Amino acid sequence: MFEGQLMARLADPFFEKDVLKIVKSHALWGSLLMAIPDFGFGVVIYCGILWHMYYSICEKVGISFSQNAFKLVGCGIVVNIAVALVMDILLTAVFFLEPLWMYFQFYLSGKMFVEAIKKM
Repeated sequence: MFEGQLMARLADPFFEKDVLKIVKSHALWGSLLMAIPDFGFGVVIYCGILWHMYYSICEKVGISFSQNAFKLVGCGIVVNIAVALVMDILLTAVFFLEPLWMYFQFYLSGKMFVEAIKKM
């Protein structure tokens, strides 16, 4: 997979092996679960996997999640806003994937709606 090769070159050197294993396994589970229909629960699934990854990382590095919950949740929120902002900029400005995907969703939704009301 292209993504795996890209991450192996760009991101893997920044992680310790134990933490890298946690990140890779959660990324795999997240991508697999996002590939199946989620009936609108995609954000819930994403958040669950993401926060489980954060919890697992804290356990691995010896930080008590429950004792530092306020700081860790704040850190996670800031990190996710930064990641979401960067990814949104990349997808929108560089790759033009987000607008294309949105166009496709509207097109497909409109087509299905028209076909459904024709049968009414």
